Amino acid sequence: MALLQVLLKKYWKISPELLPSTVGYEDKIQGRAAALVIGDRALTQRNKTKYIYDLASAWQQMTGLPFLFAAWVSNKKLPNDFVAAFNKATAVGLDHIDDIVAGNPFADYDLHDYYTLNIDYKLDDKKKEALKLFLSYL
Repeated sequence: MALLQVLLKKYWKISPELLPSTVGYEDKIQGRAAALVIGDRALTQRNKTKYIYDLASAWQQMTGLPFLFAAWVSNKKLPNDFVAAFNKATAVGLDHIDDIVAGNPFADYDLHDYYTLNIDYKLDDKKKEALKLFLSYL
């Protein structure tokens, strides 16, 4: 929601009334009504809605930077064996994307593309810069 609020103000320069969502709100997207849809529901909504505004794309157009939607973080130093096991588990998942996709059919979007083209798993300097900029807007 915070990314949407930043983009509305700084990029699109509009201030629509934002209301809390209710059950089934996706079905009410029509006419002048819009909604923030995230997760699997957003991938499904792409097939139902005429106008789609991808927040990551809008952020990148506004800033020239990628957007960091998620990161694994800790408020203390983690044991080296945990970090090694975590990194190994992540690598196993990345090495088996085809198996994961095959085991989780999703007709509304190509999950192989999602996991290999839509998500970047490295925290690089550009993402750190983007995070710092985003936090400055909050």
